Amino acid sequence: MTAETQAIGIQNMLASISNLVANTENRVSTGYKVSKASDAPADYVISQMMSKTISGLQTAKVNVGNAQNLVSVAEGGLTGIKSLLNEMRSTALTAADATKSGSERAALSQTVDEMMKEVDDMVKQTTWGGKALLNGAGLFNFQTGADVGDVTSIKINQSFYAREIGVGSTGDAAQATWTADSNGRNIYIADYSAVEDAEWTLEFTSAGTFNVKSTTINTPPSATGTVGSSYADAGIQFQLEASGNSTDYAVGDRITFSSKASTIDSVDANRTKGTTGNAAANAASQYTGEMDGTFQINITGSGNATVISSQSQLTASFTFSGSDGTEHSGTLSIGSDGTASLIDGSWDSGITIQFSDYDQIGSTNDFVAGDSFSFDVTAASVTGPDTSGILGESGVNLMSASASSTSIAHIDKAISLVETYETILGSTSQRLNIRESSLATMIENNSAARDRIVKSDLVEEQLNLTKYSVQQQAALAMFAHATSQMQLGLSILSI
Repeated sequence: MTAETQAIGIQNMLASISNLVANTENRVSTGYKVSKASDAPADYVISQMMSKTISGLQTAKVNVGNAQNLVSVAEGGLTGIKSLLNEMRSTALTAADATKSGSERAALSQTVDEMMKEVDDMVKQTTWGGKALLNGAGLFNFQTGADVGDVTSIKINQSFYAREIGVGSTGDAAQATWTADSNGRNIYIADYSAVEDAEWTLEFTSAGTFNVKSTTINTPPSATGTVGSSYADAGIQFQLEASGNSTDYAVGDRITFSSKASTIDSVDANRTKGTTGNAAANAASQYTGEMDGTFQINITGSGNATVISSQSQLTASFTFSGSDGTEHSGTLSIGSDGTASLIDGSWDSGITIQFSDYDQIGSTNDFVAGDSFSFDVTAASVTGPDTSGILGESGVNLMSASASSTSIAHIDKAISLVETYETILGSTSQRLNIRESSLATMIENNSAARDRIVKSDLVEEQLNLTKYSVQQQAALAMFAHATSQMQLGLSILSI
């Protein structure tokens, strides 16, 4: 091998060793063995994905902290409200003493009224990010994980205004607001055939929802209704509207009304009877119409079972005197089953009469001219509600010993409600603490895994640097030796 060839080989080796030294020095100085895609493409992509996950977990941990702060604010508000309720209870216990005078009760009532106002103020002031937490509209979603859908929801769906936890003043009854029908009725009949004799109660479970209870048998009503939406069942229809007053429709408020089905008295088959006719003496009847008045049926033709079986129609006339003072006339149509319906071209009376003995085969005396029937009808109706406002059984009244005792029960119920939500918030806080600890562990483990991929082993890299430095120095020495051999050859040629 010539000196020139040896020098070129040593030069290439020296360049390679110099690159190793430079890369090793970079790893030692930066602490990373993978800092760009060219270092290790697969490892670089994996490390970037892990960095994104770690960043998301760190943000989620911050969000969990925010959620914990929100829960702490809400818990603080509830603690303050419960403290006021306990003070109200002590005051009510004092008022339950039968020896208290009227002036003393008035002073105690004034004290409680101020506490009610403070409860309401505390609800207004318990906010997070400008949004009230204790007014029943508190729903917050926190991103508590690194991926879409890793959300923790905190919902406080109970309003804690004094009126709505059952400790408001008995003088601030809800003002019911209705959407009336075209006839100005607040609660009206949508289906006369479905209305029953029943008592109805609308009991509010929140400011916007109520349970519907009734004594109906055939068509039990739906379980719940919503303010602002139409409710229709068992022939009854209505729609309550929000009034904008936070004290309206509080928990425990009740609105009551009655419904009565359409009625018809027994058909008087003997009131006026033809001399030869034997019109039904035991006729049954049903009425589902919406008019009140007296019906008079005058038979002007005759028929028997044979006639009916051939689907011939008896000719009859009737008059109706309604509440509007007008009279209507029409046709009495009797089917083969003995059912007679009163029909008029301008209105359907809704009356059906079953003639119980209209089944005498071959008889010619079932109906004859001159037979007459009369009866009174009453349309279905709704009585109530008290549209001036309904107060539930809640409220605080200290103006008598017995009322004070009842008020204590209301306050105890309110305290129990607050404690229920304190338990919910406490459980939520505990859950958030566990989530925060879990996130910290995931951040630590993911960071360690990423570091194993991208970070340098400084001890190993330092040893490599020493090794490469020695090799570099040896290569330099050999390169210098090869260069000196070439120079010796040139000096011989110059002799």
